[in-house]
Amino acid sequence: MTAWATVRAHAARAALAPLVALAAYAAFPRAASILPERLAIGSVAPVDVIAPARFLVLKEETERAREAEALAATIRPIVSARPEEAAAATQAAAHFFAALDSAAAAGAPLLDVARAAGLGLEAPEAALLSRAVVRGAMRRGVLAALARSVPGFLPAGVSSAELGSEVVLRRGAVERVVPVESVRTFSEFLEAAAAVSRPAAPELEALYVRILGAFYRPTLSYEREETERRRDARRRTVDSVVTVVLAGQKIVGAHEVVTEDAARKIAALRAALGSRGAGRTGGAVAALGALGLNALIVGLFGVICFFYRPEVYGSGRSLAVFAAGFALVAVAAGLLARYAPARLELVPVALPAILFAVLFDGRIAAVAAMTLAALVGAQPALRGTEALFFAFVGGVTAALSLRRIRHRTQVYYSLGVVAALYAAAAAVAGAAGSEPINEIGVAAAFGGVNALGSAALAMLLLPWAETFTHSTTDLRLLELADPNRPLLRRLATEAPGTYAHSVAMANLCEAACNAIGANGLLARVGCYYHDIGKLRHPQYFVENLGRGRNPHAQLSPSQSAAVIRRHVVDGLTLAAEHRLPDVITRFIPEHHGTAPISYFLERARGEGRGTPRVEDFRYPGPLPQSAETAVVMLADSVEAALRVLDDPTPETIQEAIEHLVLSRVEAGQLREAPLTLRQVDVVQREFVRVLTGMYHSRVDYPEQAGGLTADWEGGRAH
Repeated sequence: MTAWATVRAHAARAALAPLVALAAYAAFPRAASILPERLAIGSVAPVDVIAPARFLVLKEETERAREAEALAATIRPIVSARPEEAAAATQAAAHFFAALDSAAAAGAPLLDVARAAGLGLEAPEAALLSRAVVRGAMRRGVLAALARSVPGFLPAGVSSAELGSEVVLRRGAVERVVPVESVRTFSEFLEAAAAVSRPAAPELEALYVRILGAFYRPTLSYEREETERRRDARRRTVDSVVTVVLAGQKIVGAHEVVTEDAARKIAALRAALGSRGAGRTGGAVAALGALGLNALIVGLFGVICFFYRPEVYGSGRSLAVFAAGFALVAVAAGLLARYAPARLELVPVALPAILFAVLFDGRIAAVAAMTLAALVGAQPALRGTEALFFAFVGGVTAALSLRRIRHRTQVYYSLGVVAALYAAAAAVAGAAGSEPINEIGVAAAFGGVNALGSAALAMLLLPWAETFTHSTTDLRLLELADPNRPLLRRLATEAPGTYAHSVAMANLCEAACNAIGANGLLARVGCYYHDIGKLRHPQYFVENLGRGRNPHAQLSPSQSAAVIRRHVVDGLTLAAEHRLPDVITRFIPEHHGTAPISYFLERARGEGRGTPRVEDFRYPGPLPQSAETAVVMLADSVEAALRVLDDPTPETIQEAIEHLVLSRVEAGQLREAPLTLRQVDVVQREFVRVLTGMYHSRVDYPEQAGGLTADWEGGRAH
């Protein structure tokens, strides 16, 4: 292949990735990668508005402040009891009156004493206190009133209206809620004090109230700072989020009336996309980014095939089938995202996974399923959903549960495994999302429906995919192994010796190939068809002669060799006429390789007519290119050669097989086959095991008992 042809081949394969990417992009709803249109409440939405990613709908500041104040109002004012303050106030008042008495006795000014006590008296008031009778009455009234403040009074300036209807009364470490009537204000204290000892003269009443107010200490403390701290903590608990919109969630559908809730979500979406710069990115750039992401995911699968599955990468048809499977799942997932976003377990990843596993193998099918899961999960409309999870579980399970299929029950097994894993995935996802049991059951049921539909559709598409990719599955091989196939039926009737030879070889090759890890079924079917070219002239081959006249007696060695060589060409012609798969057709020329037709070559040399051309007595080839055709080459020589042994003991069989295999190896007939010497040794041991069982000795049974003995001569014995 020229360099230009190589470039064209790679370009053709690389073009599949953007095609799949385009299909995925077109299938999924246009998750807003640019700012959605503002829609008024009550208007009709022209298109679907789908959340491209998870975003939050936030409360407005005024709404949040209103809720915060409502919550703060639930915190009651805290009032602490301080009964010790009553005793301190009484003691201070007693000291004050004692000082007044001392000053009066000494003739000192009472104004100085009052000023020292923090009480600014007027001269008339000092004159009143200079009278012993007035001082005594004032002392008794003030001390009695202060003593009655122990039950609890608030500071001056704190009103009941400020405290509300209830307060938290704290006594030591104990707090309890009490009605606001249980705590009294300073005004109530004055009223109670005046009721106990109210002086008759107005000027004395004013002096009494003034002195009482100077020494009054509240026995209830309003803990304003702590109350505000608790209220601030409660304000901070206000949730600023109205709701969370998930990726792929429909906000409003086309032709639906825009509700207040939908309008609010659209406004929040615009804000979220604007903060991320989505509005500045532009639709074209966003579309190119989405296409590039899809193409990159699909392209990586092609790279994996290039390095680890060159036979798949080398087949453009095989890559096209992979691309078609990817596009099919992407379109199906896009339709679900548009019309049933809650039923992501219906994404049919299992369909191509089953198809790929049967067509190719379970490993590449599992890699394809992982690629599909990544492709589906990367779509903006499904981000933040369980799409990736369901696609991964369903696809990989389907790929690994149906690696090879040889009978129908394997499909049922795969169906059960995939359905069970879908149910488990639904249960796990539902439990993680705190979904109700009935919703989990519905998801599991839809997963089972997906598994059933995927398996059925995969079996329906399998024959077409086999034909398109020129693949030969085990099911196709089993069909070709049917003895009623036209070629095999002809071989059994027209060339029975060749047919028996092919069946015997099939047993040898299947056992040997299975032992070395090759495809035993392929080897068996290849043996059935490897000698179909002998149908043209079956009488020229020794296994079909019987006791008849040998037609080679009338031919020269070169003519006989030409007839023998001709069965390869005739076999290829018959294979083409009956449309045998390429993997079967290869057995026809490769099982002989380029080995010489030694019997007629030696005969030509013995005639003494000059040195014969070896090329005229050699099979056209090519050499075996696969492990299966190489094993068939070895089995062909072994099975035919052992028929000439008079006494095929196990030791003789083993020595003969080792000799025949060694001769093929030394002749270079296996140099292009992917077989190691260790595998060749395993093949020899399997040949010995099978052939020893075939040529086992039997016990003589008396003729009178319906048996035969070794010296039986038929009718002559009578």
